[in-house]
Amino acid sequence: MKEHRTAFRYFTIMEYEKEQRWLEERHRAGWKLVGAMACFYRFERCQPEEVVYQLDYSEDGRARRAEYLQLFRDCGWEHVLDNVGYSYFRKPKAQMCGDEGIFCDMESRMDMFRRILRGRMILLLALLVCLFLPAMALLIAGAAEEGAGADLAWWSIPTAAVLVLYIAVAVQTVMQYRRIRRGA
Repeated sequence: MKEHRTAFRYFTIMEYEKEQRWLEERHRAGWKLVGAMACFYRFERCQPEEVVYQLDYSEDGRARRAEYLQLFRDCGWEHVLDNVGYSYFRKPKAQMCGDEGIFCDMESRMDMFRRILRGRMILLLALLVCLFLPAMALLIAGAAEEGAGADLAWWSIPTAAVLVLYIAVAVQTVMQYRRIRRGA
């Protein structure tokens, strides 16, 4: 019987709660998270157990690593790993006091939301600008020069893809923001 399993699963930057639920389902099925790299998750066979997974996105946690991890350990959370800016924690439900989570109030949830926006959305916007400016330069050059249209077509495909991605993530981010503000 296999003792390790690798799974591919894509979650957008604002789907951390959906990712947490998926990891909890995997643990209940007898597979605990032991590693991750981008969208690839590594699991190890374990006893099925009710475990809560929580993700935190914190630049401060990377800057003051020892203090950050000790804070979670003091509250009974096991640090599992770090992946694409998120720290992954888990805790058996049997050790929890009610609906305990690493974000206990609206303000802490909004703080994480803002950290994600600063850490991810701004980078995605910068990528969009870096693709958009050369495309605009080619468009302007194309108006003056024959044959520049092929260069513009080449640039427009990745620019359009990033634009669509950015719009999709922005819409999802606004929806998540509204959900958090409502306290749902």
